[in-house]
Amino acid sequence: FILKLMTTNLRVEQVYPFDIDQPEYSQDTFNGRCLTLLRSQNPFNFFLPHSKIEEAKSLIDSERKVKQFLQPGELLYYDAKKISQIRKAQGIVSSAVHPDTGEYIPRIFRICSYAPMGIPVLFGMLLSKPTAMNIVFWQWVNQTYSAGVNYANRNMSGSLNTQGLLVAYSAAVTTSVTVGLGIKRLLAPLLRQSGPANQLLANTLITFCAVGSAGFLNLLIMRSDEIKNGIVLRDHKGKDRGRSKKIGESSVFKTALTRFIMPVPAIFLPTLTFYYLEKSNMIPKNRLGKILMESLVFFLC
Repeated sequence: FILKLMTTNLRVEQVYPFDIDQPEYSQDTFNGRCLTLLRSQNPFNFFLPHSKIEEAKSLIDSERKVKQFLQPGELLYYDAKKISQIRKAQGIVSSAVHPDTGEYIPRIFRICSYAPMGIPVLFGMLLSKPTAMNIVFWQWVNQTYSAGVNYANRNMSGSLNTQGLLVAYSAAVTTSVTVGLGIKRLLAPLLRQSGPANQLLANTLITFCAVGSAGFLNLLIMRSDEIKNGIVLRDHKGKDRGRSKKIGESSVFKTALTRFIMPVPAIFLPTLTFYYLEKSNMIPKNRLGKILMESLVFFLC
């Protein structure tokens, strides 16, 4: 009877091999790479207190120290709960700590801050009156913030120095402001027609063209070295197989094109949502309710 009782109460935890340096999701598939990015760019990490980040970093550091004492090919074994705890800590650390320096990235310039910090910028670009002053100001704010994020998260082994970053920043600001003012001039007949729908449409086109063109040019400047000298090709074992200028040009231009396309969801989804709400007469009449609804739409989109 005693043996049966002990067997009933005995709980055997299943353990699994674990390597902290192996990614949680397969990097050979799009879904795996996407989930990895979502883990480190989780906007809720922006609101974590510094104590939580330090706690996560301490856990990861201790796990790496333990791994140093393992023999080649030897693995640690943990239960699912412990592995989940470590993976969560890795996501927190990757969103707040620079991978090259190990230093904390300023909170507002972390990749996970893009959603919460981008909401007021989108507010200004899409919902402010499309005057020349507003276009210049909000495009400058957007490009300045983007430059800050790029600088804080830059690859420390990259060839682009501070002067190169300033050139890229200046070019992005100049391009976005020039394109924004140019599109405003083209849309002058539309802007002369009163109504919030026309203003929203004008702001959407101005913002998309300005942000997209600036992002395109900015990336070409930031990675100009790859266009001039090509990129290093490596085989499946990681061995260098020479440098290709043709592939370097192709990869940079394709990536630059994505910079032009990437703003589409963030700019057009709120616009379509607001247009539908306006036509359906679902916009709150009081100012606070309207601001809360606009904030929710921007955050979800």
